[in-house]
Amino acid sequence: MLIRFWGTRGSLPSPLTWKDLEAKLLSLLLRAGGRRLPSPEDARAFLEGLPFYERGTFGGNTPCVEVLFGEERLILDAGTGIRPLGRSLMDGPAGKGQATLHILLSHTHWDHIMGFPFFEPAYVPGNRIVVYGGHEDLEARLKYQQDPAHFPISLEDMSADFSFVRLEVGRTYRIAGFSVEVIKQFHPGASYGYRVQRKGRVVVYSTDSEYERTDPDYLTKYIHFFRKADVLIFDAQYSPSETVEKKNWGHSSALVGVDLALYAQVKRLVLFHHAPEADDERIQSHLDEALSYVERKGGGGLEIMAAYDGMVLEV
Repeated sequence: MLIRFWGTRGSLPSPLTWKDLEAKLLSLLLRAGGRRLPSPEDARAFLEGLPFYERGTFGGNTPCVEVLFGEERLILDAGTGIRPLGRSLMDGPAGKGQATLHILLSHTHWDHIMGFPFFEPAYVPGNRIVVYGGHEDLEARLKYQQDPAHFPISLEDMSADFSFVRLEVGRTYRIAGFSVEVIKQFHPGASYGYRVQRKGRVVVYSTDSEYERTDPDYLTKYIHFFRKADVLIFDAQYSPSETVEKKNWGHSSALVGVDLALYAQVKRLVLFHHAPEADDERIQSHLDEALSYVERKGGGGLEIMAAYDGMVLEV
């Protein structure tokens, strides 16, 4: 399986400002220290020697993750990241009205659906789009987002053929060749996580979830759901102190993610749903803190990374 991250930011889109970009450029110039970089190859080699957060950015699009096996795919959430995903699909069958696309929504807070009205394949006649989720009224929720008071094009005016499927906790579904299980999570209005399996590989998508306690007894259902996942995509929006200050806001931290991943014997933990006010340096600090924590816990076999827009993982 391949996992492509099209949007990794939580709450609202957070693009770099000109001041952010200017600060990065200034930092790069100072790091260069007057050295000569006579060719593009020399400049690239210099950049590749720098930490990612200094030479790049974790991005500003809100959640959208694509899981691929050959030509079959699942789309996890429809934040603003679904717009560039949709554009990339237009070069294939979706651009000819010959695609069936499966979108699994964790929930319908704006940051997870605001990109849907800009999903180009939804405007191509002949395409079939199936939207899944744990909430009863998914269709009504998406229609409401595209009410004329909010958006000029209604769901009915989009040209693809839509269907909506409610998923139940405790059942296993076959979707686009993938085995999919669902878990209900603690978040205002409820959110749902997904365990996606194919050919013995497991990806768990668990965003917008808060954990009121961290003892194994309380976490049993999550540990079972995350068990031996090859990749756990985990909501790490807050610092440890913020999880206390913002209790019942429905998000978690990197350190809780480490504990859960170790309990569940996860192979790779991906920090996700970065806070809108967090700059690249702060996101890197969350990652560094998690790496230090897992070392102290003796969990050296757990790989940890921070998701960024455009990241691709092979599972």
